[in-house]
Amino acid sequence: MCGILVHARATLDSPQACDAAWERAMARLDRRGPDGRGRWQSASGLVRLGHTRLAINDLSPTGAQPMVLERRGGDLALVANGEVYNAPALRRRLEREGCRFRGTSDCEVVLHAVDRWGFDEAIDAVRGMIALAVWDDRERTLRGAVDHAGMKPLVFAGGTEGLVIASDADAVLAMLARRPDPNPMALAHVLAHGYSPAPETVWQGVSKLGPGECLEWRPGAGVRTRRWWSPPDAVREPAPGRSTLAEQAEEFGAIWGEVVADHLLSDVPVGLFLSGGLDSSAVAVALAEQSGGGAHAGRSRAIAPSRPPVHAFTLALESSDDEAPAARQTAAHFGLGWTGVPMGAGSLDEALTACARAFDEPQGYGALLTAGAISRAARRCGKVMLAGDGGDEAFAGYTWHAEAPRLAPDSGASISRERGSSGGVGVLDAPGVAAGCVPVGSYLRRVLPRFEVWEVEALLAPLGVRYAEQEYAGWAAAHDRPDLPWPRWAQRMDLMTFCAGSILPKVDRASMDAGLEVRAPFLDRRVLEWALSLPVMPEEACGPVGGHVGGSKPILRRYLDGRVPPGVLTRPKQGFSLRIGSNAWAGFGDRLLQSRLVKDGVLGAHVRRVVDPDDPRAASRIPALCMLAAWWDARA
Repeated sequence: MCGILVHARATLDSPQACDAAWERAMARLDRRGPDGRGRWQSASGLVRLGHTRLAINDLSPTGAQPMVLERRGGDLALVANGEVYNAPALRRRLEREGCRFRGTSDCEVVLHAVDRWGFDEAIDAVRGMIALAVWDDRERTLRGAVDHAGMKPLVFAGGTEGLVIASDADAVLAMLARRPDPNPMALAHVLAHGYSPAPETVWQGVSKLGPGECLEWRPGAGVRTRRWWSPPDAVREPAPGRSTLAEQAEEFGAIWGEVVADHLLSDVPVGLFLSGGLDSSAVAVALAEQSGGGAHAGRSRAIAPSRPPVHAFTLALESSDDEAPAARQTAAHFGLGWTGVPMGAGSLDEALTACARAFDEPQGYGALLTAGAISRAARRCGKVMLAGDGGDEAFAGYTWHAEAPRLAPDSGASISRERGSSGGVGVLDAPGVAAGCVPVGSYLRRVLPRFEVWEVEALLAPLGVRYAEQEYAGWAAAHDRPDLPWPRWAQRMDLMTFCAGSILPKVDRASMDAGLEVRAPFLDRRVLEWALSLPVMPEEACGPVGGHVGGSKPILRRYLDGRVPPGVLTRPKQGFSLRIGSNAWAGFGDRLLQSRLVKDGVLGAHVRRVVDPDDPRAASRIPALCMLAAWWDARA
């Protein structure tokens, strides 16, 4: 896990970033990689690569980056951020083909794979979380990619004359000759959805790759992006002998054990973020079964003595639904060390400040605050943590997955015609709205209930933003697969929108601000491709017919039954959001009105209605605006 920086230029006469700008950009990345820095410039003089290192695999100098393969006609150089969990298997394959390795780094495996198999085949062979850039001096070509789910970021700016690539927008901005203006459309997305989806960032002229995307840049040709991976867009026929819930759970168990074992690839100890729920408990089960021997090793309540002891961390919130006691019980069940990380209303100011510092782009979710707190606590004990992120996308665990779908055009129209207190037109009254935006827009309103389109326009009136239904939902309609059955349609949509655009940047920025690596086995490509193409089980049916409302993830529950303390299977879903009560935000409405976000003329007078305590929606919207205001105060 690291930070990467690339500067490419079309010719030697093209402007080259000065050393001061380069050092400023590298300084922005030091938090991502506090264990060392590396720098390389191509023989052609066209490209410079930089890297800040968080040493996890191959702690020796042979694991340092940039990594360079000297070749006749031009070198091949790589910088990467992330982990390749199937690197040992790929290494053995490459060694059979004649490759010789200097060290044991997983990134050296990727470098040789690109050289031997080509960029596309190498990226497709990787099973991991990774963002990388590769310069081929022989072909005069710069290529970059992010993993299938977008777990690791790649941000870029430039065109025909040159290109800057980095692990976050902060480093890109430090390389630019002029600081770009804020992007009004991205701010509109933050208000409407809680984040800005790819390819836009909150800065004009700065872009980011979405999940499963790659880019190519050649001198004078500009940047070309494309998708190299997509989630399954169809469900498969039931496999013979694998049609019951028990059989599906058994099949998952075999995949899951292999995936979690691969996620332990590390030369430093690995810990666990443990909640009281299903997903992180499933990781704990697999950890126990790695070395306990057999399908029921979870009952042995012991982690293998051959590995360093696994330590678990849990948020301890000042609320009636605090999961810490349950998580402590689960940790004891499996022989894990355990630490509760306290966070309450008194931590709010500090958490907002830390969040504004850590995130290169604003979001409107309280989970950002908790992610930062637990990452900072865990980093004091180690560098690598496993987490349960992605379990809801893989196994339909969100509350809306268990609801009967209401996405037919009629129901979508009725939902979209709801008006806020400020008025506004409904979806079907708006000209030029693509038909696919109606069901997708309805779904986004269910999943991401923030500000409506007319409210966004009113709030950003000083910027002259036009934000209609096409802008609200058009970007997500590209992921619509209307032939998929429910809930596979929703799972796919969530993976490519909310998960990729909000959850994973949250995990990456919060953890990397502390120099911590977080791994998510549920987002492994093997798990997602298996789970998202499963035929829908009868136990997954929605509503009265299936009788399954409130009992999500039937396959995962069946796998865990008998392996975890009974309370894990019956505890309501809670997640890692900040649950400190609406009273904790009392007084923040006045502070919002005094923020630079309002004083700089970004938000208009309509914000006064939003922070009006008599408005029934203020309690849910003030926190989102406060997070945006804290970010703006720190960075604008």
